[in-house]
Amino acid sequence: MSVSEAFDALVGQLRKADDQTLLKIVGVVDRLAKRGPLDKLLDQQRLRLAQIRPPRPMSMERLFVLPFEELLVDGPAWSPGMMRVPRDRLSRLIALTFAHLDEELAAALRDRLKSRTMDDAALILEVGRELWPACAVAVGEVLETGRQSRDAEVRELQLPLRIAQHLLPVAEAVVTTVWALPPKPMLELDKAAQEHIAGLLGLAAGTGKDCFQLVAELLVNRSELPLSIIEPVLSGDFEWGVRERQQAAAMVAEACQSDMVRLFRGIAASPPTTEPRRLLPPLQSIVSNLESLLDVATKVKFDHRALRKLKTETFELIQSRLAHALQEQLLPAFENLHDPEAEIDWRKLEQNAAAAANMRLMAKRIGLATKIDFVFTRAFERYRAVLQPGEPGLGARPLFDPVVMDRVRIIELLFGSRAAMQVLAPFRSDPNDHADAAHRQGQAKMATRAA
Repeated sequence: MSVSEAFDALVGQLRKADDQTLLKIVGVVDRLAKRGPLDKLLDQQRLRLAQIRPPRPMSMERLFVLPFEELLVDGPAWSPGMMRVPRDRLSRLIALTFAHLDEELAAALRDRLKSRTMDDAALILEVGRELWPACAVAVGEVLETGRQSRDAEVRELQLPLRIAQHLLPVAEAVVTTVWALPPKPMLELDKAAQEHIAGLLGLAAGTGKDCFQLVAELLVNRSELPLSIIEPVLSGDFEWGVRERQQAAAMVAEACQSDMVRLFRGIAASPPTTEPRRLLPPLQSIVSNLESLLDVATKVKFDHRALRKLKTETFELIQSRLAHALQEQLLPAFENLHDPEAEIDWRKLEQNAAAAANMRLMAKRIGLATKIDFVFTRAFERYRAVLQPGEPGLGARPLFDPVVMDRVRIIELLFGSRAAMQVLAPFRSDPNDHADAAHRQGQAKMATRAA
């Protein structure tokens, strides 16, 4: 077995493991000094771990990363110039920074963290007040040394180093603000949360433009509604004039728009065969952000032309992917539901049909409803043709046949209840169906007499 095959086998076993087994594995990995590929193994389980929320051992490495944890992305999702820190470079970033820390300070802090977990908020802040300023100085030294020596590794890690350099001076405010905010996607903010955001943005603005931009990126990354971030910028209680507030709000809006453009390009580059259930989550994020940004456009001056372009392109992408999914992906599975040799995954078909229906609703929110309705109207005729009673081939099945009912369910998901009633109507008047129903009633009567 190759290394790649062994790794894939481990991923499969970890996916099947129950919560307690997964927590034990995480505990073992957390205690390792060098984790290497094991981090990639746990990457596959990040969503699940976020729900289980296991107690994680407190470490200097984890505390160092905490202020910019919201900006971490998986390595393949990162691209040059992206204001994010790729996870696959995190270990080198930590090693370079810690090499410039005072050895006595590092040893003392490690001793204080032994046998403690990240649930201890008070200790996080207590140690962080010593660690974060020291790391900010260390990162500055790394950048300066790399500039003078033209070190290739420092050059490769320059953007993550810059992110750490700008966020570490406001680390405590970032960490406590994130703790005070609702979880992602942070759709609604109460007054207290808005005040936390306004306070953090005011502190970041006083620290510098780069710090403000990164804090804005961090907050936007937590929310699918940019308006929830921009409102505190426009009305927050800090010493900014109207012009400064407008500029800051525009910066937040453009940061969100840039994220959506990157997300859109990723979807557009995906193969045409990508299933609707895979496309739905990122498209939901884009459409929600588009609607929020369109609201923002009435209050803030930014590149509205780029926003309108993104809106048009998103609608066209949804339209084209739906047309392909309805005709080339869902319909063949729909037609072959009766064939055991086809091995159609009913659950997957149902999920894709529901996702396609959701994509239709999303498209209507940002584009012409008649265009998207035409795609579904044209497809409906082909689906209905499969269910014509009395026709030779696939459609010649009685109403009570499970395959017929499964197909009716798919039609209901894709085209609505009225469409499902239309395809059922011929079965109710079909002689074969009446005969089948009479036969079932006769069997029921015989069973009653026998009882």
